[in-house]
Amino acid sequence: MTAERIRNRLNAELQRLKHLQLFRQHRVTESLPDGRCRVDERTLINFGSNDYLNLAHEVMQSEHIRELASQGLGATGSELLTGHSEWHEQLEHALAEFEGTEAAVLFPSGFSANIGVLQSLVTSADAVFCDRDNHASLIDGARCSDGEFFVFRGDRPEVLERSLARRRSQFDQVLIVTDGVFSMDGRVADLNALCDIAERHDALVIVDEAHGTGVLGANGRGATEVCGVEHRVFLRIGTLSKALGGLGGFAVSDHITIDWLRNSARSRFFSTALPPLICAAMLESLRVVDEQPERRARLRELTDFANSEIRRLGLNSV
Repeated sequence: MTAERIRNRLNAELQRLKHLQLFRQHRVTESLPDGRCRVDERTLINFGSNDYLNLAHEVMQSEHIRELASQGLGATGSELLTGHSEWHEQLEHALAEFEGTEAAVLFPSGFSANIGVLQSLVTSADAVFCDRDNHASLIDGARCSDGEFFVFRGDRPEVLERSLARRRSQFDQVLIVTDGVFSMDGRVADLNALCDIAERHDALVIVDEAHGTGVLGANGRGATEVCGVEHRVFLRIGTLSKALGGLGGFAVSDHITIDWLRNSARSRFFSTALPPLICAAMLESLRVVDEQPERRARLRELTDFANSEIRRLGLNSV
């Protein structure tokens, strides 16, 4: 196929997207403190931000963060080569302590964490049962793994259980994979039901806490803390780019599982490590999350207020 044929095919698809009003374009946006942004010279309240606790700007004002910024930016290598600094080491220890697990491992992004975890853990003898509303990175990770891929509806756990009862004997290991908080509607997964099903059918539960970390639970550990299943979940995945206000992803579990991910997750060791500056800033974010629970309370107040105003205006909301 020539380049011209490829371009013609792509252009036809682009025209179809435009006709369906699904064509996406970048919009230059300047992020501002206090939940605002500047677009086309207008200052707006930013309802599209992931910066749930308003830390993206604040943590960079720390004196030692500004001092570290003067020492350079990039990690200069993969973590398995030369990219693992003292800041990476400290952040992994801090994340494990924050999450109440034995160990943690960093990834360049939340997307690469989900891809790397599932590709690394799932063999051709295994199966992955994935909630249909999961983030695309979990879906892609499950599909790209060597295991068999199934989709289930989180609001119908009885169907998942029947499917497991019918198929469990066909596989060596079965993973049940779910978001803790679903990004499209804010629904919290029924993790107690999923853990009950997993325990009845010798399966393991993996939870992506991207939208729960720092936000949900008395200590900000996410949906697993809210549901009281922290010690029933095999592995948790999180991101540093939402409530913590930075960049990167992580996984937490027992020492053996995390050591395996360090040595086998291709999305991690074939990528340059996170900048040390980001790791240092995320240590500051974790400190704030731990010491200032009032931020979570304030977020809940603002959420309730926004929802009440949306209803008052007669608008549909999830």
